[in-house]
This record gives sequence, structure tokens and C-alpha cells, in this order.
Amino acid sequence: MYKAEEFVRWALSHAKRESIPPSAVLALPRERCGTEPWQYLFGSVRVRTDDAALDLYYENRYKKQMTRARYDVLTADWDRSGFATDCQGLLDAWLTYEKGERTDINADMNYRLWCGEKGPIAGGARPLAVGEAVFRMGGSGRMTHVGWICGHDADGTPLVVEARGIAYGVVVTRLTERDFTHRGLMTARFTYGEEQEDEMETIIFKEAKPMPEGGAYRAMQAALNEAGYRDAQGNELEEDGKWGAKSAFAFAKLLAAHAQNGSADGPADGPVDGIEDGSDFTAPVVLTVNGVRVTVESVQ
Repeated sequence: MYKAEEFVRWALSHAKRESIPPSAVLALPRERCGTEPWQYLFGSVRVRTDDAALDLYYENRYKKQMTRARYDVLTADWDRSGFATDCQGLLDAWLTYEKGERTDINADMNYRLWCGEKGPIAGGARPLAVGEAVFRMGGSGRMTHVGWICGHDADGTPLVVEARGIAYGVVVTRLTERDFTHRGLMTARFTYGEEQEDEMETIIFKEAKPMPEGGAYRAMQAALNEAGYRDAQGNELEEDGKWGAKSAFAFAKLLAAHAQNGSADGPADGPVDGIEDGSDFTAPVVLTVNGVRVTVESVQ
């Protein structure tokens, strides 16, 4: 059995960085995503994208779908020393080349044989887990495509890492903007929900120069607004992912409220003086906003 997040982090290292939403909160720090971006070729599992392979895949896989001219346009900028894979091939490549467990199945077999707690995405009561597989069902009732939950956007929308198609490669997409129909925990291969402390990104919520920014800061701004914490003028924070004086003030009020009341559910009634950047604060603060769990631990 393998940890689902381990695969997701590996998959994110092969996703095109430009596809990642600016406000994404992922299972892997952004700077470690896209370090080796992969392309997509139908029916492939980690195939070298040299000219010989591209010729072979055109003749065997794409000739009936598009002209050679179109195919050449789509693949013109590909690194001839890089790699391509298809949707299920992304997982097969990890299992085969990283874990030494040679596999070569398709999305439908994954759903039928490897997934438990599965069914339609619509109406599902359980939150989607990082590493959970999401599928598209075709007209025949078979699963024709697969991706994996890899994090969330600042508004709580789940994000998917997927080998999307020849025009896209391996990318990160918003679940609500794709046509996935089904979901499943891959319990025949993965364990879920275990802490990955050695790989977790540490975020320092304090003012600095240059101004810190990114999806994690946007998520915290949203969480602070949701919980009722405001800037020094009593205004809601602008959820722009830029961590300045206004965000730092609201964050200090959260820490003070938690220190005084033992809760992060709302602003404290008492004064907030005496708390400086949360430096004397050790208990974790947990907020949930739009279904997103945000845990904050101050650093001594």
C-alpha cells in the first residue's frame, strides 16, 4: 500500500506550472511543482517524446483523429528528451518506475478493481480527499478518463492533477470546470489521510519584504473574513493573497482571541494588546471556510 499524497506530490512535479491557479493550495509547494513537465500521448506510459516515438504514436494512435499537420503543430514545442503519458498512465508510470510495481491498466479498470467508496460525484456526502481519483464516464458506461484530487483553490474548489490530452499535457484543473462524473478512493493501492509532515509546506503569516503572497495567504484571508476578523479599520480583508499590515492585524486578533477564549470561532471581546506576531502562542488554531480546513501553529 502506498500513501496517496506521495503519488499526488510526484504527479504535481510533472504538471505544467502555468496551469496551476494563482490561488491554489496544493499537496506540494508551488516552487516544487512542474519541475519536469510531461506531455500527453494516448496509450502511453512514460514514453520518451523523441521524433521516432512521435512518428509511431501518430501512425498507431492519432492518424484517424487528425492530420499530420495538426499533430505536428501540437507537438512542435515538445522537449524531444522529455516524456509523455496518458491519463491512467500517469499512475502506472509512478507505480512502475518509482515503486517497481509494473502496471498498465486503463481508467475503467482502475474504477472497477482498485476503488472503494465510489460513485457519482454529484450528491456525494463525503469531502473529496487528496489523492482520490475522479473519473469521466463515457456513453457506454465505462470510465474513459481519470485524474486525482491534488488540493484546492482559495474558494474551496477541489483541484485535479490530470494528463488531460495532447493539446494540454499534465496539468492542474478546477474540478468545477471539467466534466468528471464519478469518484473513488483507490483503497486497493492507497492509504488516505495520513500526515505527511516532512513534505508539508510551512507558511509564516507575518509581514515581510517583499510582501508574501500566494494561495495559502488568500485561503487564510478568506478564513479570517469568514470567522469575523477585520483589519484595524474594521473592514473585511481583500482576499488577494497578499499578506500586508491589514491581514497581519486581523491574524493577530485571531491569535489573541484563541489565547484568551480557547476558540477561533469568532473575535474576542477583550483587548488584543500583548500579542506580538503570535510569538508566545503555541496551541494550534483551526478554521474551516468553504469546506477548507486551515490549521495554524505559531513558531517560537
